[in-house]
Amino acid sequence: MKTQKLTLHSPFIITPRLMAGLAIGGAFISMEIGPRNGEGRTEYGCFIDLPDGSEHEIKDLQSGCQGGELQEGFVSLLSFLAAAGDSYRYAGMKGEHSDLFPEPVTEWAYQNSDEISGLEYEIEETDNLISE
Repeated sequence: MKTQKLTLHSPFIITPRLMAGLAIGGAFISMEIGPRNGEGRTEYGCFIDLPDGSEHEIKDLQSGCQGGELQEGFVSLLSFLAAAGDSYRYAGMKGEHSDLFPEPVTEWAYQNSDEISGLEYEIEETDNLISE
């Protein structure tokens, strides 16, 4: 991942991993922007550190084919977390999107679904919360 100088505005913070991130329900979501792959998609390095001390690395998050910035990566990740939490609400780990993340992350997403959805909307609707 490349080194970058960022300016963050609320709700973004610098997480304990010293990366741009969010604090949600006692957990930290940290993300850094990576290179574009051969298809022109930006790859993101993501970590979710849950309140129970477990650490989860998300290795397969990438942008659409035109690339993306860090703020867009957060919107995508929050969208997937919301989908996993909603699926878990109705069908547990047998839900359609429950297996997008490890079970502890999916359960946490379910428990914090309102905050995740609210942040997703706020970040998507507000420009320049993260700038280089």
